[in-house]
Amino acid sequence: MPHCTSPSHDDPHFPSFGDLVSAYTLDPDDPPITDIVSLADALTDGDDPWHVVAYLGGLGLPVHQLSDLLAINADDGEEELHAWPCREGVAVSVASDGAWILYIP
Repeated sequence: MPHCTSPSHDDPHFPSFGDLVSAYTLDPDDPPITDIVSLADALTDGDDPWHVVAYLGGLGLPVHQLSDLLAINADDGEEELHAWPCREGVAVSVASDGAWILYIP
């Protein structure tokens, strides 16, 4: 997977959200939970049912734009969340819930 600090929605080198989820799903008979969250709504209304934005803020990683979600990857001790740029936005996996969230602008 390419690693970068800013997703580009038109870059064909980035996988789609669906491709990422498929690539990291170990058991196709037990599909992960998936959700789509508008980052704009999360920032203006607090509408982030997975509380990822608040969690990152609590770690001293404020989120103002999609690429800020990728900062969690720099924390070697973080085991719960991982983030990937994808064509549609930023994909975040939540290990304990077996969930994948697509954050869109």
